[in-house]
Amino acid sequence: MSYNQTRKGHRALLAGTVITIASLLGGCSLLPQGEQTLKPPLIKPAQEKIDAVEVKKGKIERVFFGTAVIASSQVVPVFYKDSGGRLKDVYVTQGEKVKAGQLIAELETGNLNMQIELQKLNVERMQIEYNRVRRAQADENEIRLKQIDLERETIQLDALQKQYNASRLVAPIGGVITFLDEIHSGDGVTGYRPIVNIADPNELYLVFESEDKKDISPIQINMDVEVSIKKEKLKGKVIQSPSGAPLAENPEQAERNSKRLLVSFDPGKLEIEMGQSADLRIVLERQEGVIVIPRSGLRTYMGRNYVQVLDGERRKEVDVEPGVMTSTEVEIRAGLEPGQKVILNN
Repeated sequence: MSYNQTRKGHRALLAGTVITIASLLGGCSLLPQGEQTLKPPLIKPAQEKIDAVEVKKGKIERVFFGTAVIASSQVVPVFYKDSGGRLKDVYVTQGEKVKAGQLIAELETGNLNMQIELQKLNVERMQIEYNRVRRAQADENEIRLKQIDLERETIQLDALQKQYNASRLVAPIGGVITFLDEIHSGDGVTGYRPIVNIADPNELYLVFESEDKKDISPIQINMDVEVSIKKEKLKGKVIQSPSGAPLAENPEQAERNSKRLLVSFDPGKLEIEMGQSADLRIVLERQEGVIVIPRSGLRTYMGRNYVQVLDGERRKEVDVEPGVMTSTEVEIRAGLEPGQKVILNN
């Protein structure tokens, strides 16, 4: 085959290929008339959800809540005045009710009882001798000597009796044993160290012990107290608070007073016992007819107090003056008016 023939064949093949490709491309445009390519949907921007409340007037209270224990306002410690004796026994138990004059504890006295009985006989004998010489109209000196003997024996008897009485602790009042020392038979006693405490169950008050003195520092004497015992509501009064506690030289007592509330109350006909618990409610501050908003609406930054209010669709910052504040609400003394809408700080 000649060169020219070969070249013509290549041209024919190339032309056929071009026609075929053109036909294919043309077929791609053969879509049904009227159908158009779909456009992507438009996405509307999400609107911001604003949590706001309308400003209104109302009441706000700052309240103290606590749980107190019923205790006696008259607690009498019972103790030996002198040290050195050995305990014979204690005859009462913790929580026991005792009567005035009941034997509480006793010291070892050896044969003291026998000495007292013998001394009583000596006194009786001297009394007989003294009466005899007086009836016999003896001289004055003999009568005086018998009188001296009688007085001497009587003094000795009184001393033995006082020693015996000092060995016995008796209840000075009727009440309940609220404290019992850890002391046993044979132990030595220490002067003025209480063996027991006796509480009068007829003289009761409420005692609240705080872990943090700041919790009760706002409470003042004579504040009203709502007392709840066994679901019953009673009225009470603060009779001692940290600000009004008596001065104490003992540092431990002073520390206790700084964390203690004492509340008087009238139980009425309600049956109560020492050691029972009671719920206390004390209103520290109360305001009525004032603007109150949720605590989450108040914002603070660098000592500035402000809120955000809705102004049309915009947010607007407004400086405010807060007042009484609780865990959930706050009084606004200046900066807001009823009807405005405060945006909450979520």
